[in-house]
Amino acid sequence: MKVRIARDTLTNELFKVQGVTNQKSTLLILNNALLEARDGQLTIHATDLDVSISTSCECEVLEEGSVTLQAKRLFDMVKNLRDPELTLETEANHHTRLKAGNVNCRFPGTPASEFPEVPDHSKVQFYSMGTARLLDMIEKTLFSVSTDEGRPNLNGALLKSSDGGTLTMVSTDGHRLSRIEMSPAEDAEPAELPEALARGIIIPRKGLTEVKRTLNIEISELLFGLHGNNIVFKHGPATISIRLIDGKFPDVDKVLPKETDKKARVRKEDFIHSLKFVSIVAPPRTGNIRITFEEGQCEIFTQDTEQGEAREIVSIDYDGVTVKAGYNYRYLLDVLNVIDGDEITMEIIDTLSPTLIRDATPRPNCEMLFVVMPMRI
Repeated sequence: MKVRIARDTLTNELFKVQGVTNQKSTLLILNNALLEARDGQLTIHATDLDVSISTSCECEVLEEGSVTLQAKRLFDMVKNLRDPELTLETEANHHTRLKAGNVNCRFPGTPASEFPEVPDHSKVQFYSMGTARLLDMIEKTLFSVSTDEGRPNLNGALLKSSDGGTLTMVSTDGHRLSRIEMSPAEDAEPAELPEALARGIIIPRKGLTEVKRTLNIEISELLFGLHGNNIVFKHGPATISIRLIDGKFPDVDKVLPKETDKKARVRKEDFIHSLKFVSIVAPPRTGNIRITFEEGQCEIFTQDTEQGEAREIVSIDYDGVTVKAGYNYRYLLDVLNVIDGDEITMEIIDTLSPTLIRDATPRPNCEMLFVVMPMRI
């Protein structure tokens, strides 16, 4: 294999696969990316056996061929080159030489035959979706996906469809919950979606992270489809295949309060600032704070035997009875950081019931709900 390619072009494509190449795997080949050169294209494949990414770019193919190279090392070397163009050439024993201006280096490779089989998506039925739509759903739910390996069915987000092309994504780690429901515009035709989505699928955290890393908002549409126990996304030159989590996602509607009788409205930035200030002396392990809601204001308070104590009063729109609730301040900040509007509403029942948080400014064709479980105070 021998190719001549622009430095920035190769850097961009190698960046897309960095999150998949597994530096900790006992299978050393998973540290590598497979490079294939033919027909004026350089195609790059990477996998950790759960998530696979393929991407391609134009180049001058001087000699067709393939090789696998350590992905992080190649990425670091290419992005730090000064010259705008480079040449990659495989030599004896699959060693590969990189040349660019005054740079000349050589590093080991392995034959393409040792790389895991690249998924074949030629028979996948693909459906269209807006890039911004998917990115928004991932951003609003990724932070509350569980990292507890003892509950694998929570290690991803549920994606489910309903009549008319509405898509819902839900995630929870038992302490907080995120749900976003996006429906087509009123004047749009119902979107065609895979039948399996009506039952719901669970997309793992890492897969969602790699989709978020790879998608380019400048490309307005993407394609997706289901293939066996995998979901496949095609976006520009990149294709991502993600193994779905086999399990049943909990029925979150059963844990959500049907009615709440206390609602507070607060400016988001004021609330964020006060939480960050008070959290400086919050207990490091639990992040426990206490919020007292009373007419026209709320008091945010925390204390720790070693850190000290702090309190701040925040103006709010609230005329209900006084109620106190304890929270992990980190969970509240995680929610606030993904809400787009300037104000939020917090719906409270009592000290120990789930608190519902919403963007106070409704968005067309979009409903969002965030739930934070209180802590004992």
